[in-house]
Amino acid sequence: MIPLYVLPRQNTIPLLLFLLMSFFPVVAQDSLIILGSGNYSTMTVNTSDNNGNGTGTETVNGFGLLPNLNSSSRFLAQSTLGADMETITATAGKSYTEWLEEQFNTPISASVQQYTQDITVAALDSTFAAGGDPNLIAPQRWFWHSAWWKYTMESPDILRNRIALALSEIFVVSEMPQLDEVPLSLANYYDMLLENSFGNFRDLLEDITYHPAMGLYLTHVNNPKSEPSLNRFPDENYAREIMQLFTIGLYELNNDGTRKLDGSGNFIPTYDNYDIAEFAKIFTGMTYWDTFLFGQNPQSEQSFLMPMQLMNNWHEAGPKTLLDGTVIPDRNPVDGYADVTDALDHLFNHPNVGPFIGHKLIQRLVKSNPSPEYVGRVASAFNNNGSGVRGDMKALIKAVLLDPEARSCYVDDPFTGMLREPIVRYTQLCRAFNAYNLEGFYRSFMGSFYENTLQRPLGSPTVFNFFQPDYQPIGDVADNDLVAPEFQITNSVTILGYAKELHYWIMNEYDVHEWFQLYIGEPYNLNKTVNIDLTDELALGTDDKLGELIERLNTILVHGQMSDETKDIIMNTITQLDETQAELRVRLALYLTMISPDYLILR
Repeated sequence: MIPLYVLPRQNTIPLLLFLLMSFFPVVAQDSLIILGSGNYSTMTVNTSDNNGNGTGTETVNGFGLLPNLNSSSRFLAQSTLGADMETITATAGKSYTEWLEEQFNTPISASVQQYTQDITVAALDSTFAAGGDPNLIAPQRWFWHSAWWKYTMESPDILRNRIALALSEIFVVSEMPQLDEVPLSLANYYDMLLENSFGNFRDLLEDITYHPAMGLYLTHVNNPKSEPSLNRFPDENYAREIMQLFTIGLYELNNDGTRKLDGSGNFIPTYDNYDIAEFAKIFTGMTYWDTFLFGQNPQSEQSFLMPMQLMNNWHEAGPKTLLDGTVIPDRNPVDGYADVTDALDHLFNHPNVGPFIGHKLIQRLVKSNPSPEYVGRVASAFNNNGSGVRGDMKALIKAVLLDPEARSCYVDDPFTGMLREPIVRYTQLCRAFNAYNLEGFYRSFMGSFYENTLQRPLGSPTVFNFFQPDYQPIGDVADNDLVAPEFQITNSVTILGYAKELHYWIMNEYDVHEWFQLYIGEPYNLNKTVNIDLTDELALGTDDKLGELIERLNTILVHGQMSDETKDIIMNTITQLDETQAELRVRLALYLTMISPDYLILR
């Protein structure tokens, strides 16, 4: 009989439908079909109850059903940085739309910048109390890392944080190289992403443009106007990247994300070098908010806490020609803020933005290879939220997460889904198994994790993120003209490195967050360390509970998609240990689950 993983929202579909379907030819299909998971193309669904309250098809495709534990777990894997069983169970009792609205209405609970400042103060105070010299304490990037972990582990706006992390991999600012010892800049930038996650894309684009961390990273801070006699021309870095990476991409797109073709069948570029030079003129005259002369270096970390100011006497005067021939006028007097506003409006209204940003957000949350139809539906939601508003981030997020292609689960398709990126695996382990600290302090250097996985928040080696959206690993993916971005940082080093990190945390019971000293000579304090909590799982380490243990891990981490082969491997391995080693059984089962392909590929 076909296993039924879900129940009808209302009793509109007679139970006889399910009983009959279990004897229909679908049971002879080569691959398992889970009702409610969307893969019903080979079925003919009939029901005696078509009274307007629902149809048999709606039950089979999942849209007439409340979430169950497995589907809720999968939804939360796409929309959060990890969920424990309690969160999964609570989410299963409501519709996804209801959950999203609750999250949209959950306010930002704290400031990552404030957390970072608190850690800095604690370092100074602790150094002074220990008889050291506070003047020797310099702000360090791990202050920001620890603040990010505190927000990730304690804040209730879990959807917002997931979106902010995704945005940080689209609108990349990195600690390397200049911001390495300016943790407040990184924290403030992340706060800005949090604040814009549920707002409007146009506001996000403006805040990114004026943010001093972006100004330093993409070199448009202290970008002067032209002076041909000195062979000086505006820096083109930000002008290029705001088009290529942040708004419109390299080629003109249809609304479904496919590339337009010219009369000769060639892709049509969205811009050329002339366009870059014109946009570069627009992003001139910006400098730090607390400087009194153009060209000054940041005065302190405080320079990174407010948007950059624009000094008109250093802003390029004259008209600027945009992509479609639209001309920014020759304003007299010069008004750099108005020029920037016009340019950002121009890019924001470009027809490429919806499919370009929609595709990127789908890749970060749901799957690597969305269909054109999926991209088109998401782009349409960006273009118009239903009330005539363009760029509504809430509408965009809902379209990404509630689309039939996101909610359908084709477990037998080897090319669907995505490889979970390392930082999301890390956060999921911590959030799923309560790696909390009662003191509210999450010391996390993330040095070892970065070395072993090549990833940590705002730590990309380039503006192109840790991995590029069109990356094609050799083999079946490239042969089928598909992409798998996260595989760009997947190699012999990171595969073994990830397994090593898991072994530290799960098998060796090491601190799940890397300890660092607040001040020189600070003793190691067990009360301030963070470890995963397996209390609930340890109750399932006896012979009669091992199957329940595996199913619990299957629900929390693999969303009910663990294969029988993987279950058998885990069971055969842990049963080589006897009941006196119940905790080791549990830890080994968790470790094997998180290195299994069933877990690593989110379908």
